[in-house]
Amino acid sequence: MDSEHLEAYLAGELDESGRHQVEHALRHDAKLRESFVAQAQMAAALRLLLGPGGGQSKEAFEQGVVARLRSEGAGERVFAKSVLLEIVEEREGKRPIRWPDLVKTGIISAAASIGLMLLFQSIIFREGSADSGARVGSRPIEMFTARIERSDNLVWSAESLPRVRNDGWLAPGLLRLESGLAVIALNSGATVLVEGPADLSIEAGNRLFLKSGRLTAEVPPLASGFTVNTPRLNAVDIGTRFGVSVEANGDSELHVMEGEVEVSRTSGNAVGLRLREGLAVRADGRTRTELTPVDYSGEGFTLRLGSPTEVHPALQYTFDESVGAIVEDSGRDHLFDVPLVATGELDRSPRRAAGRRGGGLVFQPGETLDVPLSREFRLNEAHTFSFWLKLPAKVGQSGEERILEYGREGLAWRVSCNLDPGRGMRGALRVECGGGFLTGCTDLADGNWHHVAYRYLGGVDLVSNVHLFIDGKPETISASSPGTPSEGRVGNLRLGGGDREGFQGWIDHLGLYREATDTPSLQGLADSKLE
Repeated sequence: MDSEHLEAYLAGELDESGRHQVEHALRHDAKLRESFVAQAQMAAALRLLLGPGGGQSKEAFEQGVVARLRSEGAGERVFAKSVLLEIVEEREGKRPIRWPDLVKTGIISAAASIGLMLLFQSIIFREGSADSGARVGSRPIEMFTARIERSDNLVWSAESLPRVRNDGWLAPGLLRLESGLAVIALNSGATVLVEGPADLSIEAGNRLFLKSGRLTAEVPPLASGFTVNTPRLNAVDIGTRFGVSVEANGDSELHVMEGEVEVSRTSGNAVGLRLREGLAVRADGRTRTELTPVDYSGEGFTLRLGSPTEVHPALQYTFDESVGAIVEDSGRDHLFDVPLVATGELDRSPRRAAGRRGGGLVFQPGETLDVPLSREFRLNEAHTFSFWLKLPAKVGQSGEERILEYGREGLAWRVSCNLDPGRGMRGALRVECGGGFLTGCTDLADGNWHHVAYRYLGGVDLVSNVHLFIDGKPETISASSPGTPSEGRVGNLRLGGGDREGFQGWIDHLGLYREATDTPSLQGLADSKLE
């Protein structure tokens, strides 16, 4: 049975015999059920994007949806359905209903008429809630996707205050900046300087919606594709710096200070333009006209607010000592020099070897390096780990390869290379604590050096307060399970693991930061040149 039959069923275009055929097939074909739910989600998504009276015509679809998809980085002729669904979920704050949800809640059973689905088409998207078990998928889990790095005379509206944490992290939803200036760093590494008054929403780690106000965007190469949507235009960065202003009625202007930006109308005449440095365009309410060139006035945007705060690791090992039994701590306090070989444990210690930059350590399963930490290090406080890692390609293994453990017996943050297909992508970074875990998507076990980092923002929810990074880019989460980070003192940092779960490979330039380090700083570490 093809998709046209399912579309006709959803549209109510089949006679009674045709409906019975579809329902019988759905009860006995798992793949068809998945396709059916996906198409139902798509239908609901289109209704939300087209809006009341949007119609189903090709013209309405192209004007109201395709332009939006292009702004999200989709191609000119094709797009992924997941992109459309992601936009809707983020804009509406909703999670799509899936077939297992319907079965578990009793809405659908194997014996029930599949026709009941039609009663729920209008609510095929529902309010988001945390899953109780492992979550496997391709969408990033990013509750906090941006943080205020610097500000001047910043005043938020009363409605916005619940979405602004004391440490500057911003929760999803519309934010109203009454006055002042704010430099906001997104998880992708892009930064925006917002001038109040302004209304904006951080919709993903590399995308925001500016409803009104002015901003200046700075986009490093690793964040290329950063997108600003406004009520009138979509701007996708392929350069380094641009400014956007949006008036109260939604009319918008784009001014390119450096590099290039792809710009198009949000609806109507969605023909895109590539705007170079020193050029500017305006999009007003006349949706069928092309974007209007205007005089460039990029110098009118605020370009800088203070200087970035330089971050320093509390503990850092470069492993550059060519010989000797002591591994030197070059971190902020220089307090944690440790012996490379513990007493009586010559055969259980890693060896010095060439690293990513200078010297490094090479580990075999069962080899460990232990660092006793002072009581000031706390398990449930914000922190960041950053290091270079190289793992040989592995075939036919399962479980995990423990890279490091930050904590004491039974209470610890564990960082490993995942080899369990039931817990996400094989070979990917896995971070766990308090009974929960997150697994990324990048295969680390490929014989190449990778820069690996994770940061914990603080807070009780592991899944929404931990970000994974590989080679400077935020990781998509392939699987996760909720957990609550443990409390109390850390006690110990251990590199490596036991005979069965320990890792085989190289590690270099490890740093521990006692804060949730900003993305640009992490990208600077990942971009560091070979010495």
